[in-house]
Amino acid sequence: MARAFSVGWGCWCTRPLPPSSVGPASHLPFQPCERLPRESCAVRREPVPSDGSRPVRPGARPAALNAAASERPSRLVILVGLSGSGKSTVGRLLSDRLGVPFIDTDAEIEVRAGRSIAEIFRSDGEPAFRAMECSVIADVLQRGGGVVAAGGGAVVAPENRAAMREAGVVVWLDAPSSELASRLISAGNVDRPLLGDARVSSLDRLRRERAAAYAESAVRIETSGKTPVEVADEITRELREGGSARGAMSKNAAQPVPTPLWVRAPSQTYPVYVDFGDLVDTATLIRAHGLEGWLRVVADERVAGLHGDALRQGLGDMRATWYLAPAGEERKTLDEAMRLYDAILADRPERGDLIVAFGGGVIGDLAGFVAATLLRGLRFVQIPTTLVSQVDSSVGGKVGVDHPRGKNLIGAFHQPSLVLADIDLLATLPPREIAAGWAEVAKVAVIQDAEFFEELERDADNLSRLDPTATARAIRRAIELKARIVEQDERDVTGLRAVLNYGHTLGHAVEAATSYGRYLHGEAVAIGMAGAAHLAHALGLFPAEAVERQARLLERLGLPQRCPGVSPSALRSAVGLDKKRLGGRTTWVLPNGIGRVRTSADVPDALVDEAIALLTARTTS
Repeated sequence: MARAFSVGWGCWCTRPLPPSSVGPASHLPFQPCERLPRESCAVRREPVPSDGSRPVRPGARPAALNAAASERPSRLVILVGLSGSGKSTVGRLLSDRLGVPFIDTDAEIEVRAGRSIAEIFRSDGEPAFRAMECSVIADVLQRGGGVVAAGGGAVVAPENRAAMREAGVVVWLDAPSSELASRLISAGNVDRPLLGDARVSSLDRLRRERAAAYAESAVRIETSGKTPVEVADEITRELREGGSARGAMSKNAAQPVPTPLWVRAPSQTYPVYVDFGDLVDTATLIRAHGLEGWLRVVADERVAGLHGDALRQGLGDMRATWYLAPAGEERKTLDEAMRLYDAILADRPERGDLIVAFGGGVIGDLAGFVAATLLRGLRFVQIPTTLVSQVDSSVGGKVGVDHPRGKNLIGAFHQPSLVLADIDLLATLPPREIAAGWAEVAKVAVIQDAEFFEELERDADNLSRLDPTATARAIRRAIELKARIVEQDERDVTGLRAVLNYGHTLGHAVEAATSYGRYLHGEAVAIGMAGAAHLAHALGLFPAEAVERQARLLERLGLPQRCPGVSPSALRSAVGLDKKRLGGRTTWVLPNGIGRVRTSADVPDALVDEAIALLTARTTS
């Protein structure tokens, strides 16, 4: 029967012998040594049993452990996780239980380098350490059956993850960052190069950056509130059952959690998953990124009817309360936000809760605004269900509501903690909404990527019918391009992020002038792009050939480029309320070639009036 161990730890380490006389470090003879700093212990340290006896060594296992030999894995058991998750402690217990060698890759690196990891980071830097780590892991994984504790950041390199999956069963040990930090402090293990003094916040940052890599593990074990023995017991059960129980994970090693795109904004680093059918794995992805808490699901009424059951299935046993909201830009108001405040507050929310936005751009903006302001800020998850929200509004952290005088005039910057863009959800969209979504994709191509624009020209017909390959590729690329800008100018301070508003100055004005009831957002953006292209061409910035290419692409995607019958004066008045105004003048985003853009406040009013007249002119038969 397994015994509980006290907090104190004894030390058993290997004495390095001449290379010619020994094999790999994991097979060196174990000898007791004096109590040494952690850095001096080459391979392993054993826990001191609470009864004061010496720890059991591999060469002298009691009979009770012999039975475990039948569970001995023929392949490696590889433990991964953040610092403090218990990889080394649990790994030693597990190796004795299974009767196999234990290898700590960090300790192996220190033996080879003759220095501590902290010293390697200080003198050589992280890239040098990671290169050394890859070499050590490649060697260790060739040794066959055993238990390996990998360094916390070892999973970052794709080649390491692939090699680990090939060599054995990868087990992710996880716990809340606050508990990990407490363990490190209690153990006096504070010299961690990537943590610094702000341990909890640093662990949170590392968790966000590495969570998707950890999530590729075959097994996830939650270690919070458990002893090392209990964790080792749980891993042993997993091995005995062939790894069929996957903890919180729904996908096995052969079907890893998909690799996300990452948005590394100054205030928040978060993953964006773009894949088919991921809605059924919502709980898996939320938990993989440490986002436990009561879920407050704000759902579009129509979307809830179409996809609500699938999301409920995907949430599994996660605690959730649903709040339905009406669709339509005209409902993105302070009144609707107040209704949601009232409903959620009646359920006594807590700071650890998560707001989940389940719908298109209107719901994402509205629910995000509620998340930014309720209880002075709650975490939130975006599950965009329209094309325009998947490629644009769900990423970047702009949330808000409209005012009668203009769109998004009341809002905040509040980045999501996770974005889950399930492409399968687009299948229920009408053709008009699909076309509206491609307007935002065409926009980023015009302003940032000439090659991407050419790709859209080639794939326009496939995109209109949502060809899976073309659609997934275009959505991912559009998000990547937007993320680049958000990372550099999250809060629209330097003016760089303003370029994402290409087509939006006139587009928002078209929406406001028609009381948000005539055009979809993407349609209005396409109209605005046509107007901005006219301005840029008139100013000598955008050649006629480029104007024509943009017009042809928008037409092939099924988008309008005129708004006949809209009042020119109403449109002109709405332009005057644009959020990018500086010194009383409107700042325009103008292309100066496919893939290039600039901003200018020096656009003559007469030229703006000419563009508005062109857009609003009624066609004649």
